[in-house]
Amino acid sequence: MPSKNFPLDGPISLLARLGYGSITVDAQDGLTEAVVSVEPRVAGSDIVDRIAVERRGSVLAIVAPRQGGIFDVLGGRRDKDAVDVHVTVPSGTTLKISSFTASVTTHGRSGTTDIAFGSANADLDVVDGDLRLRYGSGSASVDEVTGSVQMRSGGGDARFGRIGGSLDSGRGSGRLEVGFVQGRVRTRSGSGSAVLSSVHDDIDLACGSGTVEIGLPAGRSARLDVTTGSGRVRSDLPIENQPASKVDPITVRARTGSGDVRLFRASA
Repeated sequence: MPSKNFPLDGPISLLARLGYGSITVDAQDGLTEAVVSVEPRVAGSDIVDRIAVERRGSVLAIVAPRQGGIFDVLGGRRDKDAVDVHVTVPSGTTLKISSFTASVTTHGRSGTTDIAFGSANADLDVVDGDLRLRYGSGSASVDEVTGSVQMRSGGGDARFGRIGGSLDSGRGSGRLEVGFVQGRVRTRSGSGSAVLSSVHDDIDLACGSGTVEIGLPAGRSARLDVTTGSGRVRSDLPIENQPASKVDPITVRARTGSGDVRLFRASA
């Protein structure tokens, strides 16, 4: 379909619901209009005609017919209904995106973001606000979230570069990797490793199996409650009689059924 342009007269939010394919959102400064293009992956498919692309007040909506399930697979609709959607919106636009197997990519600075998918991948640039992320299987990579993160996943890896608020994570399996988190951390998983490279508030971590690595900033003392059923606990933190500073110590509560636990000084 030809690109659709929507003149801007104020802030908007993006609502997208897709089945198969991909959606890419470019958030840019200084826009006077939002642009949406939808390209089918299979020539002759009628899926583009069945996708609604419209503005509903301050909401830019891209809504495909409900898809997913065994009948789509058996009937070959998964391939026929796959589309690649490209959206250009102003920086700071709030995003709410859901899909069955369509991957999600964002470039630039989006606003508060809510993403859900069945089995796919998410690759996000900067979320200026809170992030809610839910998926059955796949992977997620997020460069920065200025607010807090709430994540739920069945399986697959998740990576966060920097989180300005708190992190609340629940995972069935997979590796969790966080470069920096300013707020509190609460994470639960059935299996899979967790690497928290620089944590600046209290931690409550539990997993059935998997290695755990936690980095704490220099100059901060910590209260440790760490156990592993089958593994070793290693701490590179200095043992001191007096707190290193007057700032409240960080409480670290970590449990793993099997796997090593390592505590170390964060580099930043």
